[in-house]
Amino acid sequence: MAKRPNVLLVTTDHWPASLLGIAGHPAIQTPTLDELSRAGVRFTNAYSECPVCIPARRTLMTGTTPRTHGDRVFKVTEPMPAVPTVAQTFRDAGYQAYAVGKLHVYPQRDRIGFDDVILSEEGRSTLGATDDYEIWLGENGAVGEQFGHGMSNNLYTHRAWHLSEDAHVTNWATREMCRMIRRRDPTRPGFWYLSYVHPHPPLAPLQYYLDLYRDIDPPAPIMGRWAADTDALPYALQAVRHSRGGNTPEMVRSIRRAFYALCTQIDHQLRLVIGTLREENLLNDTIVCFTSDHGDMLGTHDLWAKR
Repeated sequence: MAKRPNVLLVTTDHWPASLLGIAGHPAIQTPTLDELSRAGVRFTNAYSECPVCIPARRTLMTGTTPRTHGDRVFKVTEPMPAVPTVAQTFRDAGYQAYAVGKLHVYPQRDRIGFDDVILSEEGRSTLGATDDYEIWLGENGAVGEQFGHGMSNNLYTHRAWHLSEDAHVTNWATREMCRMIRRRDPTRPGFWYLSYVHPHPPLAPLQYYLDLYRDIDPPAPIMGRWAADTDALPYALQAVRHSRGGNTPEMVRSIRRAFYALCTQIDHQLRLVIGTLREENLLNDTIVCFTSDHGDMLGTHDLWAKR
């Protein structure tokens, strides 16, 4: 039987497809993803099935539409549907299947078919889960400090990361995935799922990446003309029309710089994962896939968040 390839699936949260150097963006720096794109295939006509975190991830993990899996909004306590998952399908085929990062399922430590998961769930331990990233912070003298920067995970302000570089959740997830690859069963192919929680807010990249974009002038968001009669708008647009308005042009530019900084930080960390595959002589036998659950409006039409 022919040797089966390993599969590394990398997802991010809120990353618009336009924010890639290879996509022609004038400001973003994504050298790793640009190189992957040139060496592989970029699906430019692929769209998120649902621009909301939980439904999009349920679709990704089950291959079913939101109408089928039962969530088109944001059902935090909705169990996964009783259908095969991507991870279970790989395991049934003889693969070892491991995940690091954000699963965003309920119950939160439901492995959804993986052999094991190492979680960072954006501080959602209030739902009863044990968050591995929070455990790591506590063991390294930073218990309860994940949100010590003072921002929530839905706030579009920004500050530099307040702890050490290795304590940043992006860098932590990268290290855990590299360790997982090294600790693989060498007799079986691997399916590895690396799910970064950023560039979803809070916008707290390392200072180095903020400095990288300090003098960059991001493109201005596209602004259309809103209907004069706001009652004529669809309900969803009525609800968000002024929810985060009032930002000055400079504030929007500043937010976009911080968002780009988080993207570039992920891009640079991804190079370490690819480097680990190379060091382990696995790169030529591994399919590397990169995607996002959905994008972010980033001020387009004066709207923010899900796109």
